[in-house]
Amino acid sequence: MKQKNILVLCDQSDVYVIKNSFKDNHNYNITIDTTENILSTGAKKYLQDTIRLIKENPYMFDGITGTHDSSAVFASIICQETGKIFTPVEGVISCQNKYISRMIQKECVPENTPDFYLEEEYLQGTCDIFPVFVKPVHSNVSFSSHHVNSLKELQALIHKNSQLLSSYNQYFIDSLAVSSEPSNSLNLKTCNRFICEGIVSGDQVTVDGFIFDNNITIYGITMAVFFEGSISFSHHEFPYELSPKMENKLHHLLNKLIPALALNNTFFNVELRIDKEEGQIYIIEVNSRIAFQFSKTIEAVRGFNSLHCLCDIAAGKNPALKVNSKKTNFKYCYNFELRTFNDKKIIKTPVQADIDRINTFYPEIEIRNLIDNDTQLSDYKQNPESFRYCIIDIPGNSQKEIMDKFEQVKSMLDYQFADTEVIC
Repeated sequence: MKQKNILVLCDQSDVYVIKNSFKDNHNYNITIDTTENILSTGAKKYLQDTIRLIKENPYMFDGITGTHDSSAVFASIICQETGKIFTPVEGVISCQNKYISRMIQKECVPENTPDFYLEEEYLQGTCDIFPVFVKPVHSNVSFSSHHVNSLKELQALIHKNSQLLSSYNQYFIDSLAVSSEPSNSLNLKTCNRFICEGIVSGDQVTVDGFIFDNNITIYGITMAVFFEGSISFSHHEFPYELSPKMENKLHHLLNKLIPALALNNTFFNVELRIDKEEGQIYIIEVNSRIAFQFSKTIEAVRGFNSLHCLCDIAAGKNPALKVNSKKTNFKYCYNFELRTFNDKKIIKTPVQADIDRINTFYPEIEIRNLIDNDTQLSDYKQNPESFRYCIIDIPGNSQKEIMDKFEQVKSMLDYQFADTEVIC
């Protein structure tokens, strides 16, 4: 098989994971560009220059893909304008604009869609339903996402975050301006707004899958575990098991929803609340991209590398979910998020040599540092109540084994902050 050239657009913190994933893969020659570089260049200029370059050199790349919300936007527009394979820009908008996505969900699968309202309905006095979960209409990690119990709280949240939200979203508007497709007026009207959603109960899970040539494959379900009384994740546990009846419900839901969102030839992840006792599934949100955070989580148990599969789709090939027979597979894998609930100045972070040292003791563990020395935790896009700084995948064959490894690895990482504490 001739080696394919793939352009992978990703966050800077993803680079080591991606390079390491392809060091023994001879099917793909990977070129990496980062979201940080694209935003520094200017999204509109980067897209125009890259599209022009690929049109002048059509065999430069066999495929293009992205790993996060921003890079999925970039990849979709480049592919649309150069004839490469990726989900349509319409599909990206129908997932990243949460109001448009909710409208499609309500029409397609109303029984799985919580109540939802734009914030203007509260501000104009036409809606007064509380409590609600409020988040930006356009995807922004967990920035400005919060449970809100009153109009006063909602007004305060909007006042505090509206200007910053518009700043965060500017790359999205600039990127869509490069697309040759007609602009979606509802997207432009609402993307800097907030959506208020009904509170739903049940286990929060992420369903990972892909759609290729209009055929849907689901390959993993991961359950979120929160800090008590918080919307901040402590960790995620894979795998999450469903009864055959609930699996059928889930497949029925996704087989209706994913095509309705205009998704094709892409990975997707769907966040859900699953109430096993009531037999009910509620949609939290749908993302038109791989859940990069769980790529190594799932690989540790299932044995296949979803990043290779991501490139399969970019190259026009149906992913085979090929298991690596040389690697040991574990029964479970937990994906931990190190965070603190107070802003701090960052004094010391682990360098690659520190991570390599940990891997001599625990070669099965994956560590992704998210911050840099001499910055503040608040310099990074965060949810309103906590500050995430590291992601760790720890596989094992029992919960005790995993938690014992976790305590050891935390101490070995030796993060240090302004108060000289090691934050765990």
